Amino acid sequence: MPLPSVASFKQDLTGKNVIVTGSNVGLGLEAARHLARMNPAKLILGCRDLTKAEAAKESIVKSTGCKTIECWKLDQADFSSVSAFADRYETEVGALDLLIANAGLSMPAYTKTVDGWETVLQVNHLSTALLSIRLLPSFAKATASPIFPRLVIVSSDVHYWVYELPEAQAPKILELLGSEEHCTKEGIMGKRYSVSKLMNVFFTRSLAEHIPPTSPLTVNAVNPGLCHSDLTRNRKKVTWNFYIWKLFNARSTEVGSRTLLHAALSKDMQGLSGKFTNACAVAEESDLVISPEGKVIQDRVWEETKEILEKADPKVKAILSEYTV
Repeated sequence: MPLPSVASFKQDLTGKNVIVTGSNVGLGLEAARHLARMNPAKLILGCRDLTKAEAAKESIVKSTGCKTIECWKLDQADFSSVSAFADRYETEVGALDLLIANAGLSMPAYTKTVDGWETVLQVNHLSTALLSIRLLPSFAKATASPIFPRLVIVSSDVHYWVYELPEAQAPKILELLGSEEHCTKEGIMGKRYSVSKLMNVFFTRSLAEHIPPTSPLTVNAVNPGLCHSDLTRNRKKVTWNFYIWKLFNARSTEVGSRTLLHAALSKDMQGLSGKFTNACAVAEESDLVISPEGKVIQDRVWEETKEILEKADPKVKAILSEYTV
């Protein structure tokens, strides 16, 4: 499906501070490259590997001439790294106009983070939520210009593949999803990426519901579509059928990055919050998400996420109390 050019929703970012996570490769790199051409006051690449981030910065500077790019350490498999990133931002910069929460991964087997959580669940959902919440004070300091501030969470259309969530039968959904005993059962990790993207949609909708109506901040989830990115780098076995299908059907990372920029910059998204976008347009979420059952699960995931993050970072509770309703 052809997508509009970035020029169709390009903005002048003079005086605007921007963060793109997971921006040393793939969609994040190309989104950051586009943003660099819009004269941002500060463009921060939040990455786990600073060596790769510096190489990405060099590539962006070479192609755009932007001189306001910085590389900051951000490891979403470690809650303390996310908190340290937010603390540094609040101290060194302050106001935040745009966050594209793009960092994510797909893993074929169970691994555990330093915090004791299953890696995909923590990186894709819990740490994305932690970063978003911890930066709410910085969003509040941004000048409320016509389309800013904005929070864009990169989800996926694979959340449509989660037709039901059996883990919702448990007293604690996220606790079960993160347990080694559960994750090592046959078939669980094969669905984990899709489930994590469902969590992104639930979190986006919940956060949008709890942002005060007087706040100019909008939060939306975006589907970049299947792209020729490094997302499957941790999967050693890829079938030939999938490889050939992807070869002919996947977007380039530059084209895919336009979906992120649309949600971040387009005037079409002005005033819209809690939405899911696909192919640079608002789209309906999965049947599960929009069902009464889905709403119950969404609310439970929101409460459980808050509980987990309040334990991981003592500042979360106070921020939620002040900046959400």
